[in-house]
Amino acid sequence: MLSRLKQMVPLSVRQEIKRQMAAREDRRDPITTPRVPPRAETLIGGGDFEHVGDEFFDILKRHGLSPDMQILDVGCGQGRMARPMVGFLTNGSYQGFDISSDGIDWCQLHYADQPNFQFIHIPVYNKRYNPGGAVQASDFVFPYEDERFDLVFLTSVFTHMFADDVRQYLAQIQRVLKPGGKALITWFLLNEKSLSAENPILNFAFEFDDVSRTTTPKTPEAALAFDEGFVRGLYEELGLSIETVEYGHWAQADSTFQLQDMVVAVK
Repeated sequence: MLSRLKQMVPLSVRQEIKRQMAAREDRRDPITTPRVPPRAETLIGGGDFEHVGDEFFDILKRHGLSPDMQILDVGCGQGRMARPMVGFLTNGSYQGFDISSDGIDWCQLHYADQPNFQFIHIPVYNKRYNPGGAVQASDFVFPYEDERFDLVFLTSVFTHMFADDVRQYLAQIQRVLKPGGKALITWFLLNEKSLSAENPILNFAFEFDDVSRTTTPKTPEAALAFDEGFVRGLYEELGLSIETVEYGHWAQADSTFQLQDMVVAVK
């Protein structure tokens, strides 16, 4: 029923309804935490901004994040993952980039007092999230030198990108990682278990190409899931060794991990 309503109501209308509801909540219970935007001004991502950031910060620490690391956040949005690192990266640095200029503007303003945090807008095209972008994701070269970062992470980025775009980004991640550096990336992975799941949180019912499926053929980049064999092959091809896969509860109700699947790999 909910998916049918989404098909019937234009995205712009749904977004405005959501914004108005958030504005009422802001008036009732204003947010005062530094670097957390008001609910009505949260541009990117769902859920509780502060809680989601804190939760992922704990995941990063569980996988080796330390205060002296050089970090890259691909698709940083409004700094949801950056905020918990303020005060933690005492001898390290954080770099983030995003296709949303509004999100980057917000970060540059609210992190101006943090010299080791830098945010860059990139003009990469995405039909849903940056229709005015001039650069195709499949051609985009990260604006960083080789072997710069100890840790690169992406949350809900490849879930909105096509296979050729994913391949290019993963190749760039491998390039900018130091030897021994880690990549933490969230996906929706299609495997025997997820394809046979009863009542998954997301239903990837529509085949998009040979390696991916979508929830909506009208705007496939709204949510894309990839064949796990294809994903594992990409990592092997590009010189990234998969350390572990944490399968999320989007299709595995008994999972103790986050919503999406996460692949942890080492260069």
